[in-house]
Amino acid sequence: MIDIDDLPDNDPDLLENTALPKPVIARLRKSFFRRLSDFDGMDDIEMLRQPNFGRRIVEAIKAERARIATNSACSDS
Repeated sequence: MIDIDDLPDNDPDLLENTALPKPVIARLRKSFFRRLSDFDGMDDIEMLRQPNFGRRIVEAIKAERARIATNSACSDS
C-alpha cells in the first residue's frame, strides 16, 4: 500500500489534482479516500454504501473517471 506522503504533489491520481469540486474532495478525504484509483472495481452500489456518499458524489466520481479516460484515449491517438 502506498502512503499518501509517498506520492508526489503533482500525481494525477490524487484527488486534489482532479477536476472534482473541492467540497466533494473534502468529503472523500474525510472517508479516507486519497486517490481516484481507490474507486477502481467499485460499482455505484458499493460507492453508495460508503459513509457520507450520495448520488451526487458517485456521479462526480464517474464523470471525472470518464473525463480522464477520454483524455488519455485522445492523447494515445
